[in-house]
Amino acid sequence: MSRAIRLFEPRDFDRVHQICVAAFTAVHEGFEGALGAEIFAREYPGWQARYADDIRGLLADPNIQVHVVEEAGVIAGFVTTRIDPARKVGELGLNGIDPAYQGKGIGKEMYAFALRNLKERGADYVYVGTGADAAHAPARAAYEAVGFDRSIPVIYYYKKL
Repeated sequence: MSRAIRLFEPRDFDRVHQICVAAFTAVHEGFEGALGAEIFAREYPGWQARYADDIRGLLADPNIQVHVVEEAGVIAGFVTTRIDPARKVGELGLNGIDPAYQGKGIGKEMYAFALRNLKERGADYVYVGTGADAAHAPARAAYEAVGFDRSIPVIYYYKKL
């Protein structure tokens, strides 16, 4: 199959949002299972629509680039990259692969592209945030496969009062 990575275009918005929701559904199901329905509903109300707002916000930041990965002409994934030019720090931001296309090496190729892109834009080092839960295990494996080798574990605790 032919694969290409290109800059996001406005016509890509609906597909990128669709991928975002599909890719993160399992994550949010896991969050709901861990937190319970009441806390989840307060912490993540309308999470699907919130991703649309997040994507719009990313597109408005001049230090952020959004790229899409096309597999045989179909957008299969997307990745955002952000650079802080003063500190020369890059961030691999919001990204996802359509579940129908996962496990085909797209993520590894997309992340390697993003790292090269950030280096070309002046980054000396790059970070990425992800979850420690089971639903994020494939993302952690993909990040490690492209060389991310240091982490700071974070845990959010919740308690109903």
